[in-house]
Amino acid sequence: MRMGPQEVIWIAGAAGRMGQAIEHHLDHARYIIMTTDAELDITDLEAVNNYVDTYRPDVVINCAGLSSKELAEQDPTRAYKVNALGARNLAIASAAVGGLIVHLSTDDLYPGSIQHPVNEFDKTLPPHVYGKSKEAGEMLVRELNPRHIIVRSSWVYTALPTDHLVRIIEMSRQGKTVEVPANQFASPTSSNTYANFVISVMESGEFGTFHASTEGLCSRYEFAKRALELAGVPTTNLVGKQNPEDAYRIELENLMIKMTGIFEMPRWEDDLRAYMADHDMTA
Repeated sequence: MRMGPQEVIWIAGAAGRMGQAIEHHLDHARYIIMTTDAELDITDLEAVNNYVDTYRPDVVINCAGLSSKELAEQDPTRAYKVNALGARNLAIASAAVGGLIVHLSTDDLYPGSIQHPVNEFDKTLPPHVYGKSKEAGEMLVRELNPRHIIVRSSWVYTALPTDHLVRIIEMSRQGKTVEVPANQFASPTSSNTYANFVISVMESGEFGTFHASTEGLCSRYEFAKRALELAGVPTTNLVGKQNPEDAYRIELENLMIKMTGIFEMPRWEDDLRAYMADHDMTA
């Protein structure tokens, strides 16, 4: 599907960090962009259907979700209601008007320690309620709207004040000890790169499930150290933790991107450098 001018895009969960990033990177002259957050309960099928009937979006981007693993374990029903039932409702409503649904997912669908890259066709085996609820959401999206794109990523970071990237830099500037795991490995991806990929795949005419993370693997300690170096602040207070219970390794292989050729993912180091420069965070 090659999208034309003034098509309507609805971003559900627009107040979240990825909702904000995607809205920022969309071409506002090309699209009519509708945004909702808590004021529209995506777990209410009638409310979702009424909204879609009124605005007739060509694309629904689902950025809504319960992302806290702790809250998901404490209240599995709520996790499934938001991450699975909410996704189901958006899939039903978008399909009813012939629209495309872009559903944001996660690498938490995979076990916590895999010693090889996993692609979109490898079996998932979520180790916790959060991952299971997101997997359920993916399944319902696939079943209920054939015009779907599912995007999985890992370690998406932003320049928001509450984000891990900003906090470790500020703590280091203040001379505080910065403790980060040295035995957790993945591919950190900036919200800029993630948002640009989502828009590229949305406009590409492709469908299916896509992994979208930067190339290369690093630990949270390596990521923090490189970020501090780029910011020109001391790394002497950076401490790598080695709690065996917290260890994991997940490397997403962007196989669908490679096969379709719709996007070129940077290496994580280059992505971090470009993102921090873009947000005036470098020395």
